[in-house]
Amino acid sequence: MREANPVEAADALPATPEQRRLVEFGEELYRRIAPDADLGRVLLPEDDAVAVVHRVRGGGTILVAADRSVLFFGSALDISAALIDFRAGRRTPVEQFR
Repeated sequence: MREANPVEAADALPATPEQRRLVEFGEELYRRIAPDADLGRVLLPEDDAVAVVHRVRGGGTILVAADRSVLFFGSALDISAALIDFRAGRRTPVEQFR
């Protein structure tokens, strides 16, 4: 039996309209730095946030909060570690996505 990939499983969940807006915002930011990125999403309802994931080795993730503040982290950092920083209020300035 194949073990489910959490990112794939999250892709299958229906997003609320607000979550879709956050995903679209995160995808827009990601397209600025990697126009052809293969992007996925993870819904984080317990944090009122979403994660937009570049699904390649060496990619990264943008966590998007309900207020559209974001935290970018590279694939070397585990999402649980990034969530600790995110919950503590650490953010990446949106202006850095050019």
